[in-house]
Amino acid sequence: MTRPRVWQRLIKPSTAKQVPPPNTMAYSQKIIDDVAKTPKSLGNQLGRWAIHLDFPVTKIAFALGVSRQTVYNWFTGTEVFVAYRNRVEFLTKIMQTSRTADEAWRKICTEYNLDP
Repeated sequence: MTRPRVWQRLIKPSTAKQVPPPNTMAYSQKIIDDVAKTPKSLGNQLGRWAIHLDFPVTKIAFALGVSRQTVYNWFTGTEVFVAYRNRVEFLTKIMQTSRTADEAWRKICTEYNLDP
């Protein structure tokens, strides 16, 4: 069986396991509307920038060490827990200074010492 070309590049040579392509799912209109009508807060600002850059929630959750649901809750007004505030503020600043989601992700990986 031949694998699609994209998958051939994503196979790790040492384990020969397939790595799924990065999440490129766009935000639903419901999420966009919910974020737009929510009063501005730290989590909501993060959501507005994530939607503006089309930055995946999975990457935000991974960088911050929280679940996707927690990130969505922050987007729609739930208060960001004190332990995460500094990281969320920093992540938001990175998004504000980035032109694309890829550029933001590279900066985040560099700052948080993550593998891209």
